[in-house]
Amino acid sequence: MARHLLYLQTETSRMPSVLGVMEDQDVHPLVLRSSEDQIYLVVPVDTAEADQLLTLLKPVLGPDDWMALDTPAWTFPEPEAAEREEPTPAEELESDLDQAARLTPWFAFLTVASATIAFAGLVRDDPLLVLASMIIAPLMGPLMALGFGLLWRHRRLTLQAGLTAAAGAGLAWAAAWLLASAFLTAQPIEPGTQLVARSAPNLFDLALALVTGAVGAYSYIRGQGQTLVGVMVAIALLPPLVASGVFSAIGWPGPATGAFYLALVNAAALLFTAAVGYAVRFRLTVRRLWPLALLLGALALLLWWSSRAGFWAAHP
Repeated sequence: MARHLLYLQTETSRMPSVLGVMEDQDVHPLVLRSSEDQIYLVVPVDTAEADQLLTLLKPVLGPDDWMALDTPAWTFPEPEAAEREEPTPAEELESDLDQAARLTPWFAFLTVASATIAFAGLVRDDPLLVLASMIIAPLMGPLMALGFGLLWRHRRLTLQAGLTAAAGAGLAWAAAWLLASAFLTAQPIEPGTQLVARSAPNLFDLALALVTGAVGAYSYIRGQGQTLVGVMVAIALLPPLVASGVFSAIGWPGPATGAFYLALVNAAALLFTAAVGYAVRFRLTVRRLWPLALLLGALALLLWWSSRAGFWAAHP
């Protein structure tokens, strides 16, 4: 297989980060020259791995550092590679998230369908139907993409994912409100355990969302988006939105606000832990996370205060 030689100059203080990236990729640099402040390296690297290595090295280099990749240096028979699971390269991850962030007719259909199933489960107090709605709800994808876009300051991806997430939440809420309004013309809705449980968020809900956001980020980083089915079961973004729409239709503003706030806290926690997961994987500075950390902290304080004050009344 073809090989390249990667030439790299970096400050001595950045060498631990540079070597950490190379060790993760199982490449072994040679030191050409070193001084008190600068180190010059040459790295043999396979053609198939060169782009990934360049992508991972860019965030750890300084503004005055540089890299240069020569033309393929030599070829040799490719050995049998041991089967192993490798992290998804940044470009491939971005492409996957870009697909997940798109507002498509299929996304809208799944959102409305899952909202309908959740409505039936909440009104009938049937946890199996609520579980089914969480499995097919597609809201996790745009939220994972939004966390990635905010961290990398990717304006187009951030805008696209944010609009898709907002549209999905709006569709779910509106579908629940319309279904509840139509249902009320035939008979009243008596909120049961499933509805009431989502009307009074607390710090336990926040902790669950934080853990789930980390699992979601890991799933995308490892290229295993199919495991998000399990993540959706845990985070339950859709049922709180549906519960808010139902409570609004029957005229219970306190529980309606509480259920909507639960969905908002879950979303913020997802964004934060997803961004942390991406930052750790690609060795980005944590200073990029402070706006999300401030938002999450403010929401957590409000959640703590409101739960202690009994703000989310389970009755009109």
